[in-house]
Amino acid sequence: MGRHLGLVIGINHYQDTAFRPLQFPEIDARALAQWLVNTKGGHWSPSDVQVLLGAQATREQVERQIMQVCLDVAGPDDIVFIYFAGHAFLDDAQGQGYLALTDTHHQAPATGLHLPTLVSQSMGRSQAAHILFLFDYFQTGPTWSMLRASPYDSRPLLGPSLLNVLHQVGNRSVLCSCRGNEFAPETGEQNLGILMYHTILGLCGPLIDPTAGPVTLQRLQAFLATTLDEQHSPQLFGQERTPLVLAATTSSSLRAVPPATGFSGAPPASPVTRPITHELAAQGMYGAASVAQLSPQQPPPTNGAATSSALEQRRQQSMMLLQQARYLVQMQQPIEALLLIEQSLQAAPTNTAALVLKGQLLGTTGRFPEAMQAVEQLLQIEPNNALAWSMRAALLANMGQFEEALQAVDRSLALDPHNAETQTIKSTIMVKLAVTQTPGASGSQPLSASPREKRGGPLSFFAGIGLQLLGLLLGIAGAALLVLRPDLPFVASLALESLGLTILCANSARGTYRYGLSRIVIPLLTSLLIAAALFVAYRSGQARIFQIIAGKPARLIPLLFLGLWLVAAAILPLLLAIGAWFSGLIRGVRRRS
Repeated sequence: MGRHLGLVIGINHYQDTAFRPLQFPEIDARALAQWLVNTKGGHWSPSDVQVLLGAQATREQVERQIMQVCLDVAGPDDIVFIYFAGHAFLDDAQGQGYLALTDTHHQAPATGLHLPTLVSQSMGRSQAAHILFLFDYFQTGPTWSMLRASPYDSRPLLGPSLLNVLHQVGNRSVLCSCRGNEFAPETGEQNLGILMYHTILGLCGPLIDPTAGPVTLQRLQAFLATTLDEQHSPQLFGQERTPLVLAATTSSSLRAVPPATGFSGAPPASPVTRPITHELAAQGMYGAASVAQLSPQQPPPTNGAATSSALEQRRQQSMMLLQQARYLVQMQQPIEALLLIEQSLQAAPTNTAALVLKGQLLGTTGRFPEAMQAVEQLLQIEPNNALAWSMRAALLANMGQFEEALQAVDRSLALDPHNAETQTIKSTIMVKLAVTQTPGASGSQPLSASPREKRGGPLSFFAGIGLQLLGLLLGIAGAALLVLRPDLPFVASLALESLGLTILCANSARGTYRYGLSRIVIPLLTSLLIAAALFVAYRSGQARIFQIIAGKPARLIPLLFLGLWLVAAAILPLLLAIGAWFSGLIRGVRRRS
């Protein structure tokens, strides 16, 4: 069997500001590479997976690595997988598709990778049995809107000639997903990009369900198509003559768990209920806990009839208390339910159903160490209880111990291989493990906020006030210039007034468009200030104004211009601010990614 060769590329920041900063490409690339080489994941050889991130992903380096892995390294039985996360654009002249690397300039398309040429050369001349390109890209530039047939269409990136080649040549595939564009922002889930999060879930398929068989490209594409929205749903181009296997069942996931010594041979627990987890099963466990029906361990036989009768009485008392606790759980009274469970366990310490419910309630309320004690006690009584191992896995995952959680969920699946809920827990643990093993992606160190989340603080607010005052002063100075110095050119006064009004309008519209309705305070205060000034001037300075006009009639026109400018400065910025707020609301500018 041939090798699996991988090249993983992720770019968050670019030298050219025409490419907006992205939040998830580099973390997606790290997580994918980590999953591919993980012995619990893809189990690819680490030496066969190359990673280029950020400043490393220059045009020259990326092109050289792609051509090298496809033409020089790959053999006839090998599979080549190339992942790119970043910006892609179409040149304005011919609409050709380009990948943007860290040193690419949007106005110089030759500094990017011409995708039709790159893919045709790397695929056409390679000996590899299969080649798959996965482009998780952000559509950048105005040309996209002219060439797209749908809001997230990827065909313009490949071009008609490359699409024709992919249609004719077998075992050469391109999978495209729109990370975002001018209408749809980049979004994430569990500290990963949307596509990568669901891709890792899809690749985990054979590891959580050995009976499902290996994950092929077609199965992965079908899984993503059913779980992703229209924006992120992948578009597959190319034909497979033989199935492309991306992840196969590993032996570690099928290992058998030997029975523990000293097992009592009691009947197995009844059907498993949903394991608790504060994070892996967000639906809550009150309902599930109320229907948990694990058979209690039978008390050891004794020779004394009186002792046997006392034990049976305590067991019945324990079950009655447990039933009352379940009722309190249904009534959303977990604290009172826990008190009854403790009484139930005092009467019968080996009541496994009570231990299950105790662990579930403690886990649901975030008391993970106490819940773990209940689970450990349960495992001492029934070492081969699949539900107990599943609960242990969920609790360990919530405490950040993902390696131990993976071992526990493997044990649970070995005991109950077809439990769908346990399989879901393992899938989620695999994703979290890939993220936490990625540098800079631990749960205690969340990703830095995107630029959109950082802006709009006090600094920008006071800067807006400063610009508003500057525009107001410039306009008043321009209008007053002709009043004080009528001999000066009219153009100088008009230029200052126009500049001041432009600053007022632009600053007001920009503030509400980017930061929301709260920024309407700035133009509103300006309007109130101007209105107050006009009112005071009219009431107290009316006679003085008439005297000035009577003495120097030439000043009538400058005074009228001053009054008209103040009225315009009071009304226009406020109207534009309201309109810009509506525009930003419609286009979703202020949504968080």
